[in-house]
Amino acid sequence: MSEANIEENDQQQNQVLTDAESHIKQACDMLQREAARLRHEQRAIDAMSKKLEHIHFTSTIQLNVGGHRFTTSLQTLTKDPNSMLAAMFSGKFEMKPTDDGAFFIDRDGTHFRFILNYLRSGELILPEGATFLKELEAEAKFYQIQGILDELVPKFPKNFEESVILTNEEHRNVLSGWLPPLEGKWQLLMRASQDGFAAQTFHSKCDNKGPTVTIVKRGNNIFGGFTETSWNSQNIYLYCSQSFLFSMVNPQGVAPSKMPLANNQRKAIFCYCSHGPTFGGGFDLHISNDADLNDSSYSNLGYSYQLPTGHQSTFFTGAKYFCVTDYEVFGTYQ
Repeated sequence: MSEANIEENDQQQNQVLTDAESHIKQACDMLQREAARLRHEQRAIDAMSKKLEHIHFTSTIQLNVGGHRFTTSLQTLTKDPNSMLAAMFSGKFEMKPTDDGAFFIDRDGTHFRFILNYLRSGELILPEGATFLKELEAEAKFYQIQGILDELVPKFPKNFEESVILTNEEHRNVLSGWLPPLEGKWQLLMRASQDGFAAQTFHSKCDNKGPTVTIVKRGNNIFGGFTETSWNSQNIYLYCSQSFLFSMVNPQGVAPSKMPLANNQRKAIFCYCSHGPTFGGGFDLHISNDADLNDSSYSNLGYSYQLPTGHQSTFFTGAKYFCVTDYEVFGTYQ
């Protein structure tokens, strides 16, 4: 082998050694970084262990909630992982009991037993007719227990879902869209086929109830009216500004129609002890006493309420006088 070849071979070997040394150095650096990371994690674990040893929650925990004493378990207090109680007793925060061994929570403890019982059983059980729901809601918000907050939300039916007349969901949605914004949901005040068709029944169940919606059925035809003013029995016309009549199903096959007040808002509704719900100064829609037994109910559309273009005052049923198959009255509640 020539001297030049020997020199070239030495250079190649030196390069191989240099590359190997570089790889080894990189591997050592990586191992050192990993070792440093593991030492850091171990120190964090040791610190947490010391904190937990310092806190030392037992399986049974004494609580003093605003002067009210409770005994419960760590398992109960941490039952809801998203609650403040679970966070407080998770060991992540330094908490010390008072001299008597109880953990003090600076809240009114009057209703705390319902909080604990819910965490124990997963069921909110309250005394019948409980009047402290707002206070309990405030405590549930403080402790961040969403399950209790969900239980306290009233389980109201959707608007007019109780109706046996307006069974078409699309019609219910249309009617809801026509109504002005009001507090609360709509609940059934009376159903004639269930409670009776007497005018006295209507007034006993619907007078002084605030805004109402009346839904009437005659055969296959469905119609009615809304008023924001309470009914009464005083033989008097009453002023309204938002009242309207409506038709959902009619003999003409016209799509659902809203008929707002056209004039004479001072005579939007007529209240009389011997009449059922009556709209308009000319009785645009009148439901009579014992409306299922006679044809004294009638419509005279176009007097106070706007008559649909191209149609007659008999638009609702095709006849001026009619016998009522059924009618319902809904009112709002908070």
